[in-house]
Amino acid sequence: MSGQSNHVGPIVFADETARAQLLEHGECVTFRVDDRTAGETWWRESRLGEKEGDCLVAHIDAVDPADESALEPYRELSGFATVGDWQAAIAELNGAMDSGHLYRVTVDGDSDV
Repeated sequence: MSGQSNHVGPIVFADETARAQLLEHGECVTFRVDDRTAGETWWRESRLGEKEGDCLVAHIDAVDPADESALEPYRELSGFATVGDWQAAIAELNGAMDSGHLYRVTVDGDSDV
């Protein structure tokens, strides 16, 4: 064992719909403007909020959030009823943009979630 951890910085689920998807189904595909580290971490509801549970973050792909066909394959795991609803949430949290990244977040079965 090298002594190094593969834990990465926590991930925030500020959107209620995405957070409900994570809590109810144990996984969520989420959009992030910036490329972030993937690996074992924990999630919280706000930037400075307390830990809600352990999770694993995996990068899916870079996407244009305005491109419905890029989001549609992941829409069900996003928790949103339609791609349009997901796009509206992305815009509300991030403003206008033409690129970002999709991540699959799965909760750790041993966590409190």
